[in-house]
Amino acid sequence: MNSEERRAARRARRDAKRAENRARRIEGCTLEAVADLDNLYDAANGAAAGVRWKSSVQRYMARVVPNIMRARRDLLTGADFRRGFIEFDLFERGKLRHICSVHFSERVIQKSLSRHALAPAIWPTLTEGCTANVKGRGTDYAIRRMKRQLVEHHRKHGAEGYILQVDFADYFANIDHDACKRLIDRAIDDERVKRVMSDQIDAHGARGLSLGSEPNQILAVALPSPVDHLMLSLPGILASGRYMDDSYCIALDKQTLWDALSRIEALCDDLGIIINRKKTRVVKLTRGFVFLKKRFSYGEGGKVVVRPCRSSVTRQRRKLKKQAALVAKGIMTVEQVNQSYQSWRGSMKRLSAHETVKRMDALYKELFG
Repeated sequence: MNSEERRAARRARRDAKRAENRARRIEGCTLEAVADLDNLYDAANGAAAGVRWKSSVQRYMARVVPNIMRARRDLLTGADFRRGFIEFDLFERGKLRHICSVHFSERVIQKSLSRHALAPAIWPTLTEGCTANVKGRGTDYAIRRMKRQLVEHHRKHGAEGYILQVDFADYFANIDHDACKRLIDRAIDDERVKRVMSDQIDAHGARGLSLGSEPNQILAVALPSPVDHLMLSLPGILASGRYMDDSYCIALDKQTLWDALSRIEALCDDLGIIINRKKTRVVKLTRGFVFLKKRFSYGEGGKVVVRPCRSSVTRQRRKLKKQAALVAKGIMTVEQVNQSYQSWRGSMKRLSAHETVKRMDALYKELFG
């Protein structure tokens, strides 16, 4: 057996192993599992968690058994269970976001669809660096992982090096529907589940997905996954990761990162993802950088220092002043403000923000006594 035959044999074994793992992973990802009454009942309780005060949720849960039986019938017969969207706008951290919320009866079906078809089929295919919307991963996980990577980098290379930060422009509003359908087609075999998901995607018009829907969150996380795998395979890339639409990779020289960006751009074109040029940059590690509204930098002895970024602190100061005005008008109570403020203080305890918290406490006492 020559070298070419050995490579072909290894490739065949790898492909067979991948096919076996995929078959085992998606074995239970069927419409019957989504429409199972026990699964729908659990999904209803999961969807109601935290919002049981709403009258629509109370009406649904008061007749939960007939309602989930109707949902099961609609799923298995192929009936259209969509009821349109409840649309509204909100400002989040200074950004205007258009929300298309589904009715609670549809949300229950979406949660069962996510738990018993999409998540089991898609989550295992994501890299370790994909740190959003996956159970056990979140912003704290992403920050801890970034700190570990920077510590390891300093141990091997010191503070020398650069980080490429890539941001996707208006990500949810620009998600390509055909790319999402190709993703589902690769991940799941049950044609009925594919049809349900295709209808869910097409309900949002020609392009883009709405915020807040659980299946949409999973698709949005998984769509750039090929970019994550690419960064793991590129020579010269020492570390990488992504939180939803914010990606990064670290290398010792700029040219390696600019070459990586060219490869990322070509792959994003295939995925229908638009890169935000204004927020995509290469930064020297010794200067520090902002990721997830936290500023990372090296301190003495290579210690990784994580502080809140300036805009977050400014936003909190303005928030306290606006809350003081609402308290004066009787719209809010001091207890409500205190609950909000203690939540912010708790998030600061994980960071190197002692002086920031001290100054914010002084402002809080000045405003509220």
